[in-house]
Amino acid sequence: MTKNMEKKYIPLATFFQVTTQNEITLSFSALENIIGQSLPNAAYLNMSWWKKTKPPLSHYLSWTNSGFYVVDVKLGASVTFCRNHTRASTNQVPENNENSSAYIIRTIEASDAKAFINLQEEIFHETEFMYNAPSELDLTVQQLRKDLSSWKKLKNRTILLCILEGTFAGYAFIHGYKHSRVKHVASVHLAVKIEHHRQGIGQTLMDEVESWSKERAITKLELSVMAHNVSALQLFEKIGFQHEGKRLQSIMLNDTFIDEYTLGKIL
Repeated sequence: MTKNMEKKYIPLATFFQVTTQNEITLSFSALENIIGQSLPNAAYLNMSWWKKTKPPLSHYLSWTNSGFYVVDVKLGASVTFCRNHTRASTNQVPENNENSSAYIIRTIEASDAKAFINLQEEIFHETEFMYNAPSELDLTVQQLRKDLSSWKKLKNRTILLCILEGTFAGYAFIHGYKHSRVKHVASVHLAVKIEHHRQGIGQTLMDEVESWSKERAITKLELSVMAHNVSALQLFEKIGFQHEGKRLQSIMLNDTFIDEYTLGKIL
């Protein structure tokens, strides 16, 4: 990745590196979700901002480095990118069409607060494996932004977001501890929208959790899983988490007591 690329566009560059599509149209909101920041005013007002391929500004490198070029712009609405300046014909079927969706993993930004809360609410309403009932969610944009600011000082807490084709698909919350004797440990909470299950997102998020943790001298990860959440247990066992205990009747779900497993992994 070129050193001349503006730092804010690195997530967008990552997206174009992993996409398998030869042509892709992204809305302005999807682009901003990928980047984690708002596009500049020039992107909304000037066609030339998108067609640019020469310095001094280097935002265009985020797509041209992967062989993509802008072929259509609807200012304030969407941008269409194609590989090698060539636009696909209307009856052409992309290779690997079934697996063409691309996603990136990045750390949460303050500008993501509202979208993250919406994602969390969606996941809470579609699964019974979360630890709060949907009616008990009381996180606000203001509170989350305040938390994000304090996490930057602690350096051992964050949320990793999965952005799929510009939409929020899942997240992993890493919660490191404050006290010196347990600063090497962090708890993890993973959640992926049901429509994006079995696409490798959960495992990719956990891979990024491990990389992020190692960079911050976190040497052990811990998590809890309801005993009947078989798919989650299979995932965590597959990536090396070990069973460390079982908490009997620790969860009340639909008037039924549910056991809970605790798992851990030494990094």
